Amino acid sequence: MKQFTEEELKEIYEKHVKLSPEYFKKHQFLPNCPVKAWNYSWKTHDMPRNFAILDFIEWTKKYNIKTGNCLGLTCAVDPELEFIKYENHHYIKYPPCDLHIYLSQLENKLDFFVFNQTIDHLYNPFIAIENLYKYIKPGGYLFTTTPTVNVPHMTPIHYNQYNLMGLSILMMSVGFEIVEVGQWGNYDYICKLFKDHKWPDAYEVGHENQEKNVVQSWILVRKPHGN
Repeated sequence: MKQFTEEELKEIYEKHVKLSPEYFKKHQFLPNCPVKAWNYSWKTHDMPRNFAILDFIEWTKKYNIKTGNCLGLTCAVDPELEFIKYENHHYIKYPPCDLHIYLSQLENKLDFFVFNQTIDHLYNPFIAIENLYKYIKPGGYLFTTTPTVNVPHMTPIHYNQYNLMGLSILMMSVGFEIVEVGQWGNYDYICKLFKDHKWPDAYEVGHENQEKNVVQSWILVRKPHGN
């Protein structure tokens, strides 16, 4: 496990984690929903996932990772999967499969691994992310979303929340390089979430992305070549 000095942590924050004012302006207004499986509607879907999907579409185009050979996934209905096309799939359904258990048959097999809303349900995320790192080919990518603020759910299998800095350090600790990070949240969403104990959609809360009221974070990382 990689260790970090205080200076390294500050550099990571400034270089990879601190988002520009332009980023927050970009994610204040939702365009038309591009998700076919959702009947092209944001209705009934957790508000921050909408912006995560938009970043995912943008990033997979930017880094030309829309297509490839082997894709790993934990949820066959993740909306992000609609926007990429891979020839082969390794479906590690979680649950019941335990990401803490190493699957040697997947070592260096995957070009891309996509899993969402899962890290908060891992009792030891470091072990699970280390396993995923081993499954991905050198030069391959991983994308995930995770709550930063949430209500208890799926208890007792609910252990943690991550902000962007914590998520970035988790990924870098096992060897990943940070490629892109994103976040969304606002006070309106937080109040509604804790009042109703359910996830508000785009029609229930305002769309403004407030930097200090983050409720969900997401990240795209890469396994370095030669590892």
